[in-house]
Amino acid sequence: MGYLAVPTCPCDRKGESESMSTPAIIRELFADRPEVVARGLRRLARWCGTDAESGKRPEDFESRRQELLERDCEARLLGLAAGDDDVLRELAMDALGAFAGDAALEALLTGCSDSVTEVRASAAGALESWPEDSRVRDALLTAVDDEKWLVRMRAARAMSAFEDEEVLDALLEALVDPDSFVRYGAADALRHKRSGAFLSRLRRHFDFPGPHMLDATMDLIADVGAAEDARFLAKVGGWTNFSQPGYVKRWARKAAGRIRGRLRGQQPSG
Repeated sequence: MGYLAVPTCPCDRKGESESMSTPAIIRELFADRPEVVARGLRRLARWCGTDAESGKRPEDFESRRQELLERDCEARLLGLAAGDDDVLRELAMDALGAFAGDAALEALLTGCSDSVTEVRASAAGALESWPEDSRVRDALLTAVDDEKWLVRMRAARAMSAFEDEEVLDALLEALVDPDSFVRYGAADALRHKRSGAFLSRLRRHFDFPGPHMLDATMDLIADVGAAEDARFLAKVGGWTNFSQPGYVKRWARKAAGRIRGRLRGQQPSG
């Protein structure tokens, strides 16, 4: 599901910074052509949303948001989120997450019950912008059990800001979800948490009966595991270990090497 990017005439290209300006985004949001509106929604999500690496919004987020408010963009986003076009509703959910605000939150909570998988997924993923709201936490705990892997993945990633035991339980369970995208989404969320809160429970996953589902577990423990984990994984990955499939032994050796390398890098020099 989704509209292709609209081709732009070379004579109209004035640089990414100008095309990502607030006035340009506003023009696209209020365009007649749905593919142009879709492009504006994607750009708004990047223009106001959190950076993937830093997790922070732009320094001038408030001024960007105020300019959008003054041009009735919030009402436009809410209208698109409640409209008949499934693609635009999906993109509007992500844009509302970037835009933030009380009205956006209500629309996203409603979107988590949408009949369209992609809309539910975008609504759940966008809820990460409200890490202190108990309704958001409850909605994500429901979404992480959704029948569709896309919703479960987006919900798992959005749970990174919540620290309580029920959230940890849900993420550790999602770490052995039947779908690998969900497993890695849960691992990404757990990386944002204090490893001391879940490391001992993470180790229990090595007894999981489906070794082919331990990929994200191995990847995560390589980033948070201790020296004892490196020793254990080295044994799991030993060439003389005939109790594990070859791919599990390769994962274990790789994880053990990453733990050792990380611990060497943490040792004080001199």
